[in-house]
Amino acid sequence: MSHTQLALVEILAVAASFSQSVSGFGFNLLIVPPLALVIGAKQAVVTATLMGLITSALTLSNARASVSWGLGALLFVTAAAGMPVGILVLILVEPGMLSALIAVTVLVAALSYWKGYRVATKSPLVDAGAGFLSGLLSTSTSMSGPPLVLYLQNRGVVADQFRGTINAFFLASGALASLLFAVGGRIGSAELMVVFVASPLILAGWAAGHLAFRRLDVARAQHVVIFVLIISASLSIAGALGNRTFS
Repeated sequence: MSHTQLALVEILAVAASFSQSVSGFGFNLLIVPPLALVIGAKQAVVTATLMGLITSALTLSNARASVSWGLGALLFVTAAAGMPVGILVLILVEPGMLSALIAVTVLVAALSYWKGYRVATKSPLVDAGAGFLSGLLSTSTSMSGPPLVLYLQNRGVVADQFRGTINAFFLASGALASLLFAVGGRIGSAELMVVFVASPLILAGWAAGHLAFRRLDVARAQHVVIFVLIISASLSIAGALGNRTFS
């Protein structure tokens, strides 16, 4: 990895961690599309999953009292069933197509958050489907959040419980996804080096966002994050069409 790539990764890590801390969501959604342009789609998925463990643990440390453990366990079990399918997608889909899939996932998520879209149907099948789809996206794109956000909104989960439960899920599912990546030989020295170098900057970005949280209008900050997601997804689509990375 070149010095330019490493510097770009560090910048992305700070920005995504700051946004996650301020708005309560979006670390992987923010970092994966541009990271795919910097280091390639498949390496970006694995690297972002490892880095996401840090931000999930930090966010959960302040929200663990509000976790709905029963709901989180249900989502985790069904997500675990979807993860092997996601790994097959990661292995079989060529990098340019995977970048496009990542971009489309982010774009759909951003527009859904912006419009406040909710799934009207409530049933055990919807419960299982949300978890399964989240697991599939976790190991194929490193972005398990969109199905869960829509699902938890549909269930009317209050803000504190939402923040705690979704980050408990992210931490548990991210750990399982990382284990599956390791067993499958997809975590190497390059991925570990990136995470090691980025970790202090992730901590710094999260701490800065935590301080800013008290001074900023959170609703406005979330709209800014959504706008950035749309721009990020658009750039990722352009990069996927060009099928190139920075060097």
